[in-house]
Amino acid sequence: MAYNTVLQQGYFVSDQTDKIIPLRSDVDWVKVYNLTNIAGATQWAGLEWYWQRGMGQDDALLKYHGAATQVMYESTSVIGFNGAVYRGISLIDSSDKTPGAAIATTASTNATRPITSTNDTGTLAEGAIVRVFNDHTNLCGLDFTVDAVTVNTEFRLRNTLATAPGLAGGAGTWRFIAPNETVYEMFHPRKRLIANITAANPGVVTTLVNHTFQTGEKLRMKIGTASGMTELDNQVVTITRLGDATFSIGVDTTAYTAFAFPLPADVPFTEAAVIPVGTETLYQVGAVENRGFIGLILGTSDTAGIALASPGGTTGDAIKWMAGKSFANIIG
Repeated sequence: MAYNTVLQQGYFVSDQTDKIIPLRSDVDWVKVYNLTNIAGATQWAGLEWYWQRGMGQDDALLKYHGAATQVMYESTSVIGFNGAVYRGISLIDSSDKTPGAAIATTASTNATRPITSTNDTGTLAEGAIVRVFNDHTNLCGLDFTVDAVTVNTEFRLRNTLATAPGLAGGAGTWRFIAPNETVYEMFHPRKRLIANITAANPGVVTTLVNHTFQTGEKLRMKIGTASGMTELDNQVVTITRLGDATFSIGVDTTAYTAFAFPLPADVPFTEAAVIPVGTETLYQVGAVENRGFIGLILGTSDTAGIALASPGGTTGDAIKWMAGKSFANIIG
């Protein structure tokens, strides 16, 4: 065995969401085995995946049942089979904060959940985070969670803005930032920009990117004048989690100035945001700790047929993985 070789391995039962695997070292290759599918004979079921450095993100060499037998066939995730492409394996390196390449867009709607048209949706799936640049100057450079994706046609921003952007967007670009909010938090502080705050008792906040805040956390509100509801600026609130992108703040906002998402005429403006400062009993716990790591994402899908041949598996699948850091002999 070569010097500097490190092997790691593990096991999990799929819940049909992307499986994020933190590693204790760097990684050059990974193998994944779906024990449930190997023991069965389901047509188009994925059995084994292999990825190594130099291969594309969300790709893998793939073995699968091409018929309802134990006979194995081979392909890659991005080429696919049965008229579909499949999720693969991706590397996470939180020391690399570079956004994905700029991909052209053709239009974006003037709606509180804008839809962006593009001929290339890349590896976008529900829950991914993107950064968009187009005629919506008030949205340019901000990060958003995506929900509905129509492959190589369009994607929609998930969380509802207080007000529509103010005009339709023309040609521009989008960039891939992270596959989900868990990975996003490894690249960024847990700060979240605000899409909306309701006038209610208590007020409810919606964030642009899904948050991972939990009931009892303390957040500092930072509200610029372009957003309205400046009565909340600099207040520290204790939240109650309501959903992936919403939480209540324990403050009666019914008499406050209405919140509005800034319009193009407000550019430049200070974005409304919430910043973690601690918990109910202890400030700063988890607010500034280093969460970075090198690891892997084993992809799956809400679409059963795609999940069946993806390394993250379908609900209940027993999956083993092995990853290694090893000597590389690069020829040529």
